[in-house]
Amino acid sequence: MKKEQLIKLIHVAGYALALTFIIIGFFVARKGQDAFMEYLKEDGLVENLTALFLISTSGVAVFRCFRIPAEYKTLRLITWITLAVLFFFATGEEISWGQRIFNWKTSEFFDSNNAQHETNLHNLVVGGVKINKLVFSQLMGIVLGFYFILLRPLAMKSRFINRLVNNFSVPLPRWNHVIALVVSLILCSQYHLMKAAELRELAFSIIMFLVFLYPAAASFKGEVKS
Repeated sequence: MKKEQLIKLIHVAGYALALTFIIIGFFVARKGQDAFMEYLKEDGLVENLTALFLISTSGVAVFRCFRIPAEYKTLRLITWITLAVLFFFATGEEISWGQRIFNWKTSEFFDSNNAQHETNLHNLVVGGVKINKLVFSQLMGIVLGFYFILLRPLAMKSRFINRLVNNFSVPLPRWNHVIALVVSLILCSQYHLMKAAELRELAFSIIMFLVFLYPAAASFKGEVKS
């Protein structure tokens, strides 16, 4: 099987997996909030798959570190090491750093300041402000919106941004990645039930894995391959 065919097959499988769980969610949601909560329970299949794709994305970033050519190696190492650490951190947060897996007791600090009384940062409440809502929802939404919607067109139009993207080897999403994310967000916005964010996170983790696996290559003068 040729590399291009394999990449397409992996993309189709990834998108089909995300769509399958989102569609199942609509059927489960008809049974009410309790059934929906059970479907998206802690350490359930959806959460575990999300963690699996997050750690796999981190693994791809680590693999990229060993495939960097000599030119701009330091800059590109900064990019891929940072991304590997970020997605490893996201994996740890997703599973509360293995607390439920290894049955660790929540420390006094997290028990008092964490909305779910778990060992993770994204559920902390500081001064009445939920870190999850401020940082992991609002600010991250802005960053991801810029990354998925604006960065690639800017890299094609601006010589300066194009140079930065290429020198640092920033992985750019392809248009099929962008479309898949937008469709996932639209579908997940129709639930109007608690825990629906778990399905958005699953779709995001799959899409980012695919972006890292097969990013677009920015070209200032020419078109960027789809």
